[in-house]
Amino acid sequence: MAVKTILQPISQPSRLQKMWQSTSIIFESRVATVGMAMVLFWVILAFLSLFWTPYDPNASDFLQNQGPSVQNWLGTDHLGRDILSRLMQGTQVILLKTRLPGDGGISIPGGVAIWGVIGSLSLGAILGLNAGYRGGWWDQVIMQVLDALIAFPQIVLYLVVIAALGQGDLVVILAITITGAPGVARLARSLAMDIKTRDYIRAAETRGESVWYIMFWEILPNARGPLLVDGMLRVGYAIFAIGTLGFLGIGLPPPDPDWGNMVNEARRNIFSNQLAVIWPALAISTLVIGLNLFADGLREEMTRYQK
Repeated sequence: MAVKTILQPISQPSRLQKMWQSTSIIFESRVATVGMAMVLFWVILAFLSLFWTPYDPNASDFLQNQGPSVQNWLGTDHLGRDILSRLMQGTQVILLKTRLPGDGGISIPGGVAIWGVIGSLSLGAILGLNAGYRGGWWDQVIMQVLDALIAFPQIVLYLVVIAALGQGDLVVILAITITGAPGVARLARSLAMDIKTRDYIRAAETRGESVWYIMFWEILPNARGPLLVDGMLRVGYAIFAIGTLGFLGIGLPPPDPDWGNMVNEARRNIFSNQLAVIWPALAISTLVIGLNLFADGLREEMTRYQK
């Protein structure tokens, strides 16, 4: 006797469910969760500073117009400027906006650190994929040039780029791109050399697909995980580099405050006003540590799922 079976249609997860499945991996790692909380704290402050700051970040005489009950939560610097307002405003340039050259005050979305890492990831991925997949003289020439760049200390490359082009947000982005691309290229090259031996790459070659199609539509999507994790780490490196250049006085130009420049200005009065040095230094360290924790935790979870 035949038994009639009714096949139930398989429900496909919605787009929202797919997004939650992709992001839930973060909350499975305590390290990644702590790092994400530290990063979100500064991101929220940056968005808040677009609409409100306690005082004008560059006003040095505002105390003259305030009553005795007004207090500065984090204190003031040697010129009487509110430290919290300057920290909030400085976060914008790092994470949210990039100022274009000119007197119009025009800016584009995305901070200097973000665009610098995007530039290094893009340039490094292109060079690394070509070197790893093509091999031969492509690999030899590209890696020899990148090894020559790696041989120079990063601070020297920063100084060379800024000395040649002058100060500016776009110049700092270019400097971060040039110094970060070799490391990304070496990672992309190693991933491409491993992935190009897979069967689906052979199938694409058999179909007669072009080299560029194979690199960017077959290899790159399967290598994006390690590249994205490396990019998160490089955002922290970029923020630290921006702070270093600001401390040397060759970083982001005014009027927006620069955390590194805040430390440089306050260190001359460190014995009379320690808070002006502590708070911007703490801001740089917490944001960089948060990004590193987030990337390390995410990498551990991705490795565990791959196994």
